[in-house]
Amino acid sequence: MTGPARRRAAWPVPRHPTAEMAFSGNTNARWEARMELRLPRPDESLTVILKLAGAACNINCYYCYEKRKPYPDENWLSPETLGKFLRTAGTRPLRIVLHGGEPLLIGTARMRPLLELMRSYPGPLEMTMQTNGMLLTDAWVDLFDEYFPDIDIGVSIDGPRSANAYRVDYRDLPTFDRMLRGVELLHRRGKTIAVCVTVTKLVLDRAAETMAMIAELPHVRAVRLSPCLDYNVTTIKFPKGNAQSLSLLNGSGQGAAGWATTPHEYARFVADCFDVWHERHFRQFLVEPLFSMLLHFSGADVTLTDWSLTKEPFIVALYPDGTIGASEEISTPDARIGHVDTVRDLDEIVAMQRNPVLREAMESLLDSCTGCSHARVCAGGSLADRLRLVGTDWDHEYCESRRWLIDYVRNRCEHFGVPLRPAVGAG
Repeated sequence: MTGPARRRAAWPVPRHPTAEMAFSGNTNARWEARMELRLPRPDESLTVILKLAGAACNINCYYCYEKRKPYPDENWLSPETLGKFLRTAGTRPLRIVLHGGEPLLIGTARMRPLLELMRSYPGPLEMTMQTNGMLLTDAWVDLFDEYFPDIDIGVSIDGPRSANAYRVDYRDLPTFDRMLRGVELLHRRGKTIAVCVTVTKLVLDRAAETMAMIAELPHVRAVRLSPCLDYNVTTIKFPKGNAQSLSLLNGSGQGAAGWATTPHEYARFVADCFDVWHERHFRQFLVEPLFSMLLHFSGADVTLTDWSLTKEPFIVALYPDGTIGASEEISTPDARIGHVDTVRDLDEIVAMQRNPVLREAMESLLDSCTGCSHARVCAGGSLADRLRLVGTDWDHEYCESRRWLIDYVRNRCEHFGVPLRPAVGAG
């Protein structure tokens, strides 16, 4: 799988200008108003996850959520299917994420007509990609330079070499060196990148090592520390080369998967990263979710889904068979909201009119945030994660860990003193 399992697509790289950041009031003031699920207006931008190769991937990460989805008609995303979808979008602003599986498996010949279609889209369109980096070549970079030279590229790197041990091929062999070759190619071609770190048990207590490893890559301008809170998840496929490892880590599909961290463990790791980042790397690259918290503390707008009110309804996923899902992190068919053959306008489905059960479940989660002392900053968290954790041992721990992390970062900022400046590379 190209991206980690939670908020794992290429995220918007923050472009906040270098400026003084000062705290605005009591960011933990109790939010008495009812927190409601915000739905996209016709003129608002949507993030569109293109599942170019379905779940197909050249590697077999143990924690891959795409491998846990049913794909009855797995295939390549065709120009016909993409064209139908783009017509339903009209001229609405779109942020496209080339995703998979591994998006580059589609090959340059199949990719070219898709890029042609997207370049001719009549509305504003931003292009991003999430990849494991192993299939990158000069030919790929040339193709992107031809159509979308400003493409934002995210590469999945789970920290130091040994922390990437869950990112293996179908022979259960490591993929770290092959990934690094792709990262180095992008540097040689003058491309800046974002790094997506899936926080598994292997990287806990290694915050300083993780930040130092990323700092050695001079073209990284943003890092996303992505939680891997896999609880009661069912591994569907056990390829021969990976079967023993997968069976040991998640054979029963009950409770915490062997690679997962608890919510508190994830929060502690992010807090440790904050201390190292502030001390040594603050001006070299941004780190999420830390940057979003700093924006909250300074009264600025936040767009990261997990930390803003722009949540899962603003994300749609397009699958090769034409299925349109509400978010790629909610397993189909639970997230299904439409199909390109039956939708004339995205406004018919983005409010989840055809999936009221999912909408009501999300509304219920946000309603439970009413009165929370940390709601203004937490903003309800990741609804995809929370839907999966309802009724489990981690349900309440999820919220407790976010409150603890918010307090930790705010208190450390106050200890360091204000004003604070975001990384220079954010502008």
